[in-house]
Amino acid sequence: MSERVYSFDKTAMDKLSKALSYDPYLDKNLLPDMPKEFEDKKYMEQHPEMKDQFEALQKRINEAKERLKNDKSLNVIFARQEYSLREGASLGLDPQKCYLYLKANDEFLKNAEDRLKEEYESFAEADEETSQKVLKAIHDEEDRANAGFGSIFG
Repeated sequence: MSERVYSFDKTAMDKLSKALSYDPYLDKNLLPDMPKEFEDKKYMEQHPEMKDQFEALQKRINEAKERLKNDKSLNVIFARQEYSLREGASLGLDPQKCYLYLKANDEFLKNAEDRLKEEYESFAEADEETSQKVLKAIHDEEDRANAGFGSIFG
């Protein structure tokens, strides 16, 4: 797994935060749930008129899954990766910037960079010095959390 740090203007932080937590496979507007009744054989036998609704919904779900599978940008799902979004001021860096730490495989990182370049004008890979400061802060926080967790279970 590779680690990368990216910088953005702080004004992009809210939009970026939403994009990072979004998983299209959990979005009921894109991929509706199948009602539990449709999975109950007894119910379906008692209500044969529901068969058309079931089939139409099943078709809609299958089409949505196919669309999701084929949409490259929708398959860059940050919520399934290890990431952290920090304000520059909290890291002793430029207070007008925010920094995204992302740990993922190289293929995901390449696709993520393509998507971020497309969606955020202020996107840039952080320089080496800034990256090291962000990585140190992230790793120090992880170490403190692990030490605290370890002391709970001794």
